[in-house]
Amino acid sequence: MINRILTNFVVTEDGIERIRKLLHELVDDVDARSAFLVEKNGQMIANEGDVHGIDTTALASLISGAFASTRAVARLIGETEFQAMFQQGERSSIFLYALNTQDILVVIYNDMSKTGLVKVQAQQTAVALSEQINQMKSGK
Repeated sequence: MINRILTNFVVTEDGIERIRKLLHELVDDVDARSAFLVEKNGQMIANEGDVHGIDTTALASLISGAFASTRAVARLIGETEFQAMFQQGERSSIFLYALNTQDILVVIYNDMSKTGLVKVQAQQTAVALSEQINQMKSGK
């Protein structure tokens, strides 16, 4: 699902389909539970996969806050910000990747042995998502 109203760029039908397709392919490629695209301001842009039982609004807001706090940590050690974050739970793990736009790619998955695959595929998907977002921002 994509929220067309609250994003900071014009979302076209074609753009929506390309974003959803990229997220869907990522979910399929790494056998993830779900994938999300979130603006750094906490606005959910799009999600794919199984979101049953997930408060996506709260998740987007908390992910934004997590990136804001880690940005402060990064600056304390001489970095501008961290591009990726990973958190492991007993049943699920989450991989967060900052795009070169003001957006964050989020992947929720269950199989810890796939962490390397998730990281590589998320980075590749982030490039494609950034290109799509930049096209929409430029009105193309």
